[in-house]
Order: sequence, then C-alpha cells, then structure tokens
Amino acid sequence: MKIPKVISKNNHEYIFVKQCNENLFQYKEMIAGYYECFSRYDLGLLQEQFSMKGFKANPDNVKI
Repeated sequence: MKIPKVISKNNHEYIFVKQCNENLFQYKEMIAGYYECFSRYDLGLLQEQFSMKGFKANPDNVKI
C-alpha cells in the first residue's frame, strides 16, 4: 500500500517527512511543527492478525 502524505490523528494534521526504517515513518505536525513517528499499524496499513492455530481447549473446561 502507498504511504499517505497527509494524515489526521487526534485532531492534528501531519505531513510526511521521511521513512525512518521499514516500519516507521516520520511526520511533521502542520501547525506546531513538531515531529512524530508512526508505524505501519498506526497508519492503518497493517491489520492485527489473530490466529487460533495450535490452540487446544481442555475438554474439562469446556461448558456445554
């Protein structure tokens, strides 16, 4: 997915500055001018994944 150039978080608008590493991106707040880093997860590019693989329920604890 493409990295957004302008984002809005917590009633602040940020403009993209640079990519820090593979998962972090530096943005500058438009009004105050401070810098903040966001991860791919914060930007909504990755979704949290939950896997039930390897999960085994104890039959004694299962209610019917």
